Amino acid sequence: MINNGFLKFGTLTICTIFALIGAVSFEQLLSDNRQYGQRSDRVLAQTSEEKSANVVCEKGSNAVVTVKDGNGHGSGFLVSQDGLIITNAHVVDGSPSVVTVVFQDGKQVSADVIGFAMGGIDLAALKIQNRKNLPTLSLGSAGSAKVGYRVFAIGTPLDPENRDTCTQGNISRIRKDGEIQHTANTNQGNSGGPLLNAQGEVIGVNSLVAKAPVFDGAGNQVAYTPSGTGINFALPVEKVKSFLADVRNKRVSDQSTLPRKKDPTVATLSLNGQVINGSLAEGDRIAENGTFINLYQFQGRASQQLVIDMTSQKINSVLTLYQVSESSEGQKIKEIAENDDIGPGDFDAEIAATLPEDGVYLIVATSHERGETGDYSLRATAKP
Repeated sequence: MINNGFLKFGTLTICTIFALIGAVSFEQLLSDNRQYGQRSDRVLAQTSEEKSANVVCEKGSNAVVTVKDGNGHGSGFLVSQDGLIITNAHVVDGSPSVVTVVFQDGKQVSADVIGFAMGGIDLAALKIQNRKNLPTLSLGSAGSAKVGYRVFAIGTPLDPENRDTCTQGNISRIRKDGEIQHTANTNQGNSGGPLLNAQGEVIGVNSLVAKAPVFDGAGNQVAYTPSGTGINFALPVEKVKSFLADVRNKRVSDQSTLPRKKDPTVATLSLNGQVINGSLAEGDRIAENGTFINLYQFQGRASQQLVIDMTSQKINSVLTLYQVSESSEGQKIKEIAENDDIGPGDFDAEIAATLPEDGVYLIVATSHERGETGDYSLRATAKP
């Protein structure tokens, strides 16, 4: 419609235009018209690309589940109609033999942890019993992942209520071991979820987010957080296919074969009042004052009101709440609130705060005394 109008305008007034400016040729006008046509083609192409992305996300989400074990959550995806699920080993490492999986529509069912990959590979299999005709994802062909290709990550980042979050990016690197580095944004909780190609096929299992340094107001590095780096990793589909063959032939371990070392990442905290049991122990991060610290993160909203409690019979609890922000030097943190003792004679800690902005927040759980160790309970509740 715009192009036709432009042609009519050119035909009726071409003589006047030449008389006024004497420098614009009819060929130039036609060239401009062709450029408008090219813009229209680009819009149509973009619309087509958006539609295909929507199909990948919506169809893929049907077969992606949230995996919950009572202490945390991860993601997984169905590979058979009778309920076989693939996830990361670290998602269910230490979990009970039966976990809960949550579907896209919120329906929850039980799933058995039926085996872990051998050789320290970060894969595990779950099985929903007595089910048929469940939605599944197809596995892509070996070697189909190429640098620059578009990819989609589906999972449940940070909070169980964020299930079926779909992000897209590109493959930025293929490591020598086949691991896929990509830019589709993932966070804790995405672990075990699928990395899909533009055809909706699984080409990897999201397993790791590169950690960025976190600095305090004085510029001192105090921690690492996996949020916001743009560098994400997925196990290649070749390892998934090999593991599935082992599952079918019952060549799997009944326990995780991952190397036993303390997880250095920042744990994710839900704001639903769920109690998390933690412990300050030898080998934990150490603050500048010599106290052991544990770190937790959550996604907060502007004006959200929170109450965070840390209770213990063993240690003198201390809580600090920080807001995480991006800067040219990396991620920095700004203190929002701190509490040592709830009141006279009560050595537990409690923070009541209103969040200033949308974004990522960090909780530091520690003790009052240098080198103090012991168990504690942590709970965060967001007021309606």
